[in-house]
Amino acid sequence: MESLLELPFGFLKCPKMKLKVPNINKPSPMTMFSIIFFTYFLVSSGIIYDLIQNPPSIGYERDERGNSRPVVFQMYRINGQYIIEGLSAGFIFLLGALGYIILDLNAKKNNSYLFAIGLALIVATYNIAIVFIRMKIPGYSPF
Repeated sequence: MESLLELPFGFLKCPKMKLKVPNINKPSPMTMFSIIFFTYFLVSSGIIYDLIQNPPSIGYERDERGNSRPVVFQMYRINGQYIIEGLSAGFIFLLGALGYIILDLNAKKNNSYLFAIGLALIVATYNIAIVFIRMKIPGYSPF
């Protein structure tokens, strides 16, 4: 059976080539961290949604005088976002992640200043995220 499968390819010969494997240096841990952290920022910003739906960067709303004013948050649409809204929320999530990284660093160095900075970033991130949700959905209360 094997010779039957090799029959149509018997006239082909493997070329005798000496290929060199390129020497690629391993990136530093900080470079990898920066790439992954930036990717986290893009994903938490909703860049995939922005690429698929192609929303405007900001919206406009008419006031009582008929003038249009810029709006950053899409009101009453929890599944929709403007580009600036997503980037600002992604930046806030980035600060929260940085707070957790600082707390992890604090576990190794046991510095009270690092603990205070990390905890302040986490608490501020939570409160700003709640403010963002209340701006998006007026009357929302998590408690």
